[in-house]
Amino acid sequence: MTRHILPALLASLALLAACQEMTPKQDGAMPKTLPEGMVGRWGLTKADCDSSRDDNKGLMVVKPDSLQFYESQAKLTEIDSATDRVVRATWKFTGEGQKWQRDIVLTLSSTGIYLSRQDITRDSMKPLTYRQCVSP
Repeated sequence: MTRHILPALLASLALLAACQEMTPKQDGAMPKTLPEGMVGRWGLTKADCDSSRDDNKGLMVVKPDSLQFYESQAKLTEIDSATDRVVRATWKFTGEGQKWQRDIVLTLSSTGIYLSRQDITRDSMKPLTYRQCVSP
């Protein structure tokens, strides 16, 4: 029971953080890339972080200007608002012969261990909370 509470709590905190006012840098310009703390490999489960597996469908690889998933990838189009821990941005996705666009909020936990992804384009989608993959 306890293992189900942590992801739900983190998702709730991510939504709360996303609701906080986010401001541009002092010069008024939005950053062009994601904060360094968000860059890396993130898994929905421990098995997703195992690079020897072919079935790590919950792996999300975050680069400064892109996201890569099991069968799709997304290119950063525009950052709408940002802090070091919360970024709301527009992404252009491609995968399996399809193209689509999504507005997504990424929220980094205060410890830097968890990254939440909330697709705000689709109201029905619950936030997904990933754990940082660590190298052995």
